Amino acid sequence: MTSLRATRIDPQVNFAWDTGIPHPSLAGDYFSVCWTGFITPVQGGSYTFYVTADDGVRLWVNNVLLVNEWKNQAPTEYSAAVTLTAGTAHSIRIDYYENSGGATMKLEWEGPGQSRAPVAAARLTPGTGLGDRLLDWHRNPANGHFYKIIGPAMTWAAGKAQAAALGGHLVTVNDAAENAWLLGMFRPVTDNAFIGANDIAAEGAWVWDQNGANFWNGAADGAAVSGFYTNWNSGEPNDSNGEDVAVMNLASGVWNDLNVARERYRIVESEAGKINYSGPEPPAATIVVGRRFQAKVVVRRPVGTATYQWYKNDVLIPGATTATLTIPDVGYVHAGRYTCEIKDDSPATVITSAVTLGVVETLQVPALSVSGLAGLAALLALAGMMRRRGK
Repeated sequence: MTSLRATRIDPQVNFAWDTGIPHPSLAGDYFSVCWTGFITPVQGGSYTFYVTADDGVRLWVNNVLLVNEWKNQAPTEYSAAVTLTAGTAHSIRIDYYENSGGATMKLEWEGPGQSRAPVAAARLTPGTGLGDRLLDWHRNPANGHFYKIIGPAMTWAAGKAQAAALGGHLVTVNDAAENAWLLGMFRPVTDNAFIGANDIAAEGAWVWDQNGANFWNGAADGAAVSGFYTNWNSGEPNDSNGEDVAVMNLASGVWNDLNVARERYRIVESEAGKINYSGPEPPAATIVVGRRFQAKVVVRRPVGTATYQWYKNDVLIPGATTATLTIPDVGYVHAGRYTCEIKDDSPATVITSAVTLGVVETLQVPALSVSGLAGLAALLALAGMMRRRGK
């Protein structure tokens, strides 16, 4: 459960896979699914949502976590009530994971004029998805910050250096809402991950790595500094065997201190905007004079609208303002390095790596040596003999 394998639109969430597979790219065990979209009731009032899951499940409606049962279990039903407005599209999200054995995931509802039943496709509208949890930066709408979880496991110090190289820092958790958002976003990736909390400089004086702000003093019997949020697990921090850095448990959201030599995934935070993209493709090309050349970038889940501007050798190309750069009739003048400047409404700006374009008169066929020509002649002669024998 570490990377995005596939996306699709399901008309309903009503699956009894048992030991079967949910998708050709997945095995029957050890997978996770995230459904995002909107649900629109015909009548307003109080609705009860039912989820039946084997194994773990979380349900959000209107960005409120209603069900949080992230654990291995036989098919088990959970329910929660929420008030919906007639004709209004309410956001809905379901996270699900399958450990092993049978797999089941079902969403039902009942309310005014609606008897209990699986939510019909007519009442659901697909969302845009959350993207790849491990590959992408993810924007928290509550504070506008961007977050990324990074693997494989490494030490806290190495993670700190990596975060700085990415233009961020190991995450600072400011309140319960941010803690819950991190939990919901990154739980499918790993069990726990480093955060920016540490008492490396002075035992018991816990600070955030981002700014050195002291938020907790003492061990488990210590106290939070006024105005700061903490979520230590029971009996933590305990400094067992010199534990000076903190991890967040991504099943429960609680924190624990850990030895600096231990290795974990890490959560990186950036206050500046980030753009997720791939490309340009191809990274390099050699094109014959008169042929067409194209290079393309793909932006994943931008904030608002993504805009594009292509450059040749760092000089702006007038009119080259789409995700695909097209040169319909390549000439020698077009040889060079091409980059794309991408922006969105976060606001964020990124300059891609360069595509190197070479231009030639014709594509040359490699010349054969004398020995190579002799070998080719022998092969042709052998092929002729085989054909004659076959007659």
